[in-house]
Amino acid sequence: MLRTALLLLATAFAMPVFAQIPVKNYGQALVDEVVAKNPGLLIIVMHVTPPDSRDNLIIASNIGRIGKQGDEDDMRVINTGKSNLEVAHGGERFEVELVLQDVGGDTIGALGLVFPFKAGVDKLALEKRAVRIRDGLKRRISNAGNLMEPFPFDPLATTKNHAQKLVDAAMAKHPELQILMMHVAPTGAKDNIILASSIGRHGKKGDEDDMRVINTGKPNLEVNSTGKRFEVELVLQDTSGKTIGALGTVFAYKDGDDKGKLQKKAEAIRDELRKQIPSIEKLTELDP
Repeated sequence: MLRTALLLLATAFAMPVFAQIPVKNYGQALVDEVVAKNPGLLIIVMHVTPPDSRDNLIIASNIGRIGKQGDEDDMRVINTGKSNLEVAHGGERFEVELVLQDVGGDTIGALGLVFPFKAGVDKLALEKRAVRIRDGLKRRISNAGNLMEPFPFDPLATTKNHAQKLVDAAMAKHPELQILMMHVAPTGAKDNIILASSIGRHGKKGDEDDMRVINTGKPNLEVNSTGKRFEVELVLQDTSGKTIGALGTVFAYKDGDDKGKLQKKAEAIRDELRKQIPSIEKLTELDP
């Protein structure tokens, strides 16, 4: 009985760690996407400390081990910012572990990448490839908590619509943008949702701020809690000028920056998008 009690006690302490990690979280979706786009990549692992947790854990990977705590090497990368570079597995693999960052450049964990290797392969080229992968992920991550969110946020939501294609194109065209989101109520739906986004959350219902923009036409202008981001949310319109939702934009910010100038940038991006939106129906069309 004592052995059983100890086992139950250990389980009780272990459960909260794994309970914080959804089976299909946004971090895992990003990992799966990287694997699909990089057929030569052997391993990718995200080491992140979930909100309200003391432990750094593997929260997404293509080799399992979800919930495994970070070791000394992982924490050294996170705490010092210096990458781990190592030839391993009998000289057949090159491991690169580097800091994982959010859109603002803040360190939120470590990213481990493993490439095939043999004598004579350019290690610097592999390290640069790892940095490119990390920097691509960086533009898709709002913060550590964002990676833990279910993906899609609503199981019935799609990420393969025309709206997402427009968001992806706008993000590529405007490197000054940190985050871009479309809040739209699809035809026949009662709820306004995130229809397309650069940071996941597809299907998440609009909140009070989103609906106030849509219903009043007045923008939301806000410096976020860290003081490093300026958020501009505007009415989203179709080509006829009809309001069809809200557009959330986020820019890097520091004290003293011209907020009016950033608002004008957001309006210019909104107006570019408006020219490409003949109707809500077009936004919701499937566009793989």
